[in-house]
Amino acid sequence: MRRLLWMLPLLFGFAWAAPSWLRRGAHPDEGFTRFVFELPLGTTYETEPGGAVYRVRVGLATQPETLKLDDAAVERIVLAPAGDGTEVQLYLQPGASAKKPFVLEGPEGHFRLVLDVLHPEGGEAAPPPKPKPPAPIVVLDPGHGGPDPGTVGYVVEKQVTLDLALRVKKILKAKGVEVVLTRDGDYDLAPEGVKDLHERKILDLDKRAEMTNGNRNLFVSIHVNSAERPARGIEVYYLGTTLDDRVLSLAIAENGGGELGVRLTQKAESTAEAALADLIAQGNLQFSARLADVILEQLIERTGTTNRGVHSAPFYVLRYARIPAVLVEVGFANHPTEGRLLARADYRQKLAEGIAEGILEVLQNGAFAAANP
Repeated sequence: MRRLLWMLPLLFGFAWAAPSWLRRGAHPDEGFTRFVFELPLGTTYETEPGGAVYRVRVGLATQPETLKLDDAAVERIVLAPAGDGTEVQLYLQPGASAKKPFVLEGPEGHFRLVLDVLHPEGGEAAPPPKPKPPAPIVVLDPGHGGPDPGTVGYVVEKQVTLDLALRVKKILKAKGVEVVLTRDGDYDLAPEGVKDLHERKILDLDKRAEMTNGNRNLFVSIHVNSAERPARGIEVYYLGTTLDDRVLSLAIAENGGGELGVRLTQKAESTAEAALADLIAQGNLQFSARLADVILEQLIERTGTTNRGVHSAPFYVLRYARIPAVLVEVGFANHPTEGRLLARADYRQKLAEGIAEGILEVLQNGAFAAANP
C-alpha cells in the first residue's frame, strides 16, 4: 500500500451537479483548490494546459453541463462530449494557475487523477512555501554480468547493456531524475560464495526483481537479442503470458536458458496469471504497457531500425514489479549489420537517448509522479 495519505485532501461533497467521478476540495488557507478524477483502472485520460482554460479528457461519458463555481481558482467547469468520453474544461480565475497533475491509487478498482489549481496571488490566501517534491527514481537494469555474458555475437550482451545503462543514467541525471543501477560494473548480484551457475542465476534475477519495489517510480531492464535465423530490430516487453513460441523461447533464454530458464519462466507465468485477477496489478500492467509503447516509439524514431512491437512475456526479472516495469531488447547481437551497429558508440548513444526520452516523457506527464509505495 502506498503511503500517500498525507497527500489526500479532505474531499467532502459539494452542492454541485458534477458527475460522481469528479470531486472538488477548496483549501483557501493553503491557497489552492484540488480537483480529483476518480477513474476505473484502465480509463484513458489526457490533460491539456491552455492558459485560461485547462482541459482534461477522460474516457467516461456524461451529460453536457456547465457548472458555476464560487471558487477562488476556477470560475466554471464545462462538461463537453468528446468522442466516447468527456472533455472537462476548467475556466481559471484571472491570475490562477494549474500545477502538473499526478496520479494516486484509489479505492479498489480505481485510480485518482489529481489536479491542483493555485489561487491568484493576493486572493483568499497566499500558498505557503511547500517542500520540494522528491525527484523521480528510475531503476535501470543492465542485463547479465559477471560469469553470465548473455548473448554473444558481434558484441557481448553484458558489455552493451552496461554501457547503455550508464549513458541513460547520465541523460536522466541531467534532467533531475535519480537513477539506481542494479549493477555498475561487470558482476552479477548473486552472493560471492555461490559457485553453482544455476543457483547464481536464480539469486541474481531475484535481487534484480526485488529492486522493482520500494521508493521508486519506473524499472527498465536492458538486453540484447539473438536469433537462430537472421533478424533485426527492437522490441519491448512487459510482464504477461504469451502464446508466441518465439517470444516464449526468448523469455526462457533471458531467464537462464535450458531447464532453469523453463522453470523460472513457469514461475513468471504464474505471477502474470495471478495479476489478471488483481485489479491493482492490472493497472500496473497497463501503465507498463504504456511505458513500453513510449520507449519503443522513441527508439525507432532515433535509429530507424525495424519496429518489432510491444509484447507481454513471462520475464522473471519483472515478476515482482509493483511499479511500471519493462524489458527492452535493443537489437540482435548476431545480425551482421545490427550487431556491428551495437558495437558503435554513436549508435549506442542513439539507443540511450531513445530509452531516456521515453522514460522522461512518461514521467513528465505526471502519471507516475506519486508512485512512492
